[in-house]
Amino acid sequence: MVHSIKKSKNSTGQTFIWALIILCLVITFIFAVVIGPVNIPFSDVVKAIFHHSTNVDSTIILSLRLPRAIAGVIVGGALGISGVIFQGILRNPLADPYILGISAGAALGATIAQTLLFTYVPVSISAFIGAMCAMLLVYGLSRSSGSSMPLYLVLAGFAISALLGSIMAFVIMVSNSLQIKIYSIMLWLMGGLRETTWHELMFISVVFAVLVFLAVGITDKLDILALGDEKALSLGMHVESTRIGAMAIGAILTGIAVYLSGLVGFVGLVIPHITRLLIGPSHKKLIIMSFLIGAVFLLLSDLIARIILKPVDVPVGIITSLIGAPFFLFLLLKAKKGYRF
Repeated sequence: MVHSIKKSKNSTGQTFIWALIILCLVITFIFAVVIGPVNIPFSDVVKAIFHHSTNVDSTIILSLRLPRAIAGVIVGGALGISGVIFQGILRNPLADPYILGISAGAALGATIAQTLLFTYVPVSISAFIGAMCAMLLVYGLSRSSGSSMPLYLVLAGFAISALLGSIMAFVIMVSNSLQIKIYSIMLWLMGGLRETTWHELMFISVVFAVLVFLAVGITDKLDILALGDEKALSLGMHVESTRIGAMAIGAILTGIAVYLSGLVGFVGLVIPHITRLLIGPSHKKLIIMSFLIGAVFLLLSDLIARIILKPVDVPVGIITSLIGAPFFLFLLLKAKKGYRF
């Protein structure tokens, strides 16, 4: 009887948390569309969305703010989910796409496309390819030790991130076309939601939806991997193929985020930990909740970036790093004392 009462209370508490996070996402999304250099009343936002108009406010909402808010949801959600995936397959609380070099690979791919391949390969595709190549390079280096042990993957990621960052800086310095746009590129590398067309958003949204579906589909395997490689093998799981498949999903999600916002650090690190504290370690719940909380976190960070030095836009990566870097140091200190997650 007591057990059933406790279970009912836990279920009610989790339902409240889910409802609260969804409400927060709706509210922050509305604020993201309403607030900017020029504040637009919510009633005018509704009119612009549902009643076609050619006035200035309508153009600002439909061409700039609404696509930017949707991009913020996708970026925050993609980084949150990829963080869950990488921490799950590596069993390491300090893992995220930024630290593992996947973000650097996507950024390098996008940079090369803008300098050499723009007329042949779209920047979005180049970002995806760069993320996948970085993932395969990290995985290959870790495999050189005999198996893709989580520790080796993290160490290889640190090394690859530094290497690809240096190559990207070199490409920018020797490219005449990029030197002309050096200021805008530096802002992109610091992270910031850029102007996005509806055509791009439609393509990205479809890819993102498919990846979220695939991520939810492997959650049972992530739960088993969390028990350790030996336990997973004893249960009949193909550990290496599962790990590389999960890494591929996380890498493409990271490529989406980098294409839309540049290098936004620490979202994939912070969000999974916040989510675990709220709803526990089940990866199916973690994936979905991390999408919601990641979207809220990114939209809030972007709002702060827009209003802190209004009308100047501060790169959103600066805001996420100001929050994420202290959290990263906190995890390092906890790891020395035997951190468990």
